[in-house]
Amino acid sequence: MPRGSAPANPLSSLYGRAIEIDPSFPYFQNRSPDSIAQELKVHGYRVVYYVLTADSDVQPALIRAFHRHGMRVWYATFLNGVYSRKDLPAGWPAWRMVTRGDLEGHPVQDGFTRLCLNNPQYRVWKKQQIVKMLKTYPFDGVALMEPYWPEYPGPQSPEYGCFCASCQASFQKMFPGSPLPDILHPESPNAPNRNPALWQNWLTFRRASVIAFLNDLINGPGGIRAETPSKPVCVWTLALDVPNAAQQLADIYGLDAAAIAAQVRPDAICFETDWPDWSRPDLPPDYVKRYASLFNAVRQVAPQMPLIMQADIGSEPQDRRSIEWIRAFEKACADLGLQGTLLYAYSLGDATYHEPPKVVKVRVLPHRIQLVFTSCVGASSAGDTLHYTFSGGALEKAIVDGNRVTLLLKAPPSKGARCTLTLRFIANDPARLLFHDAPPAILQEQTLSFVWQEGLNVSLAQSTP
Repeated sequence: MPRGSAPANPLSSLYGRAIEIDPSFPYFQNRSPDSIAQELKVHGYRVVYYVLTADSDVQPALIRAFHRHGMRVWYATFLNGVYSRKDLPAGWPAWRMVTRGDLEGHPVQDGFTRLCLNNPQYRVWKKQQIVKMLKTYPFDGVALMEPYWPEYPGPQSPEYGCFCASCQASFQKMFPGSPLPDILHPESPNAPNRNPALWQNWLTFRRASVIAFLNDLINGPGGIRAETPSKPVCVWTLALDVPNAAQQLADIYGLDAAAIAAQVRPDAICFETDWPDWSRPDLPPDYVKRYASLFNAVRQVAPQMPLIMQADIGSEPQDRRSIEWIRAFEKACADLGLQGTLLYAYSLGDATYHEPPKVVKVRVLPHRIQLVFTSCVGASSAGDTLHYTFSGGALEKAIVDGNRVTLLLKAPPSKGARCTLTLRFIANDPARLLFHDAPPAILQEQTLSFVWQEGLNVSLAQSTP
């Protein structure tokens, strides 16, 4: 039975309720890997997409921490460009896409370097990088993010591409003697409106290029399946709420999810919410129902293909989603029969800004108490022993590690003593957040009761966002 058509059960632990993290964000800095993993676990996540904007930034200790806490970890890598150029080899500028902005003499400068899917040197390098990462580090699978041509809403976009020499050569190989379309001059004989046959060839070429690129990375010589056959592959595509969505996504981005499922045969497909949808402040949590036709198109060619839906929960302030929104989104996805949900990204949602931190776990250790909070706490409050009252004796020091605080005792209580610990005015850490537009969220008071017994772990009731 071909890959992509097999029952999903053997890989089911790689789907479900998942979260993206980018450890380069301030929220994950200056704290232990174990505290990061434990915080995600507190919120019920068992699958992590580890986004690397530069592969050299990988933290093996963080992968191990996720595994210790029972989580599966995808290596998530961008395909149509890079946010960081530091890992690119000499000669990489020849790989750059040529966009409409370049043709007009106004190169796009938005912090993302677009690299051409048709450039043979880039393709070789990217394939080698992915295989190297999967062989070197204990990732459970690879997520191939954003394998598309830019950009919505189409050729009028400054990012639209690509018109580089590699694309020209590939296009003329597919359509011998044919020039590239002219998107700058409406009166040109090669303009889309003047030469619709040429334009249709161009759209066909863009779709075929995406398929060829993915097929080479995944199924080609030296590719993922040849070199790391045990590592599942999740290919990302896009979802957009527009009329005739499948056709528009194919025309704008070169993305055809059903063709990818049938021809490339990944182990799963993730539908990434496109930016015109996720950036809407009024986006309802059940918006995924409008994508049903996209899901059904894949199911027609690969009925057992696991499908995952990705949502943005706070890349911009106006789309910061609440816990209630997230729950409703996850329910809507389950109602559609999707195998997983994925949120971008942890630390961006509304709760991180506005929900006060709360203790959800207490661990009793020799001469100390470890508290696990729902979110990172600020050192100025959580690191000050004056914010704690412990019935079992005086506190010597409070050590903050992300969402964890370790209270050192001057002397431990006697074994079996009934203890109470009261916390007052513990704040989150706004300095860690992406946007600094909200005051600290403060836990006014919380009292914990437990019996002193070294090794005791007490989990407190916690609603899952």
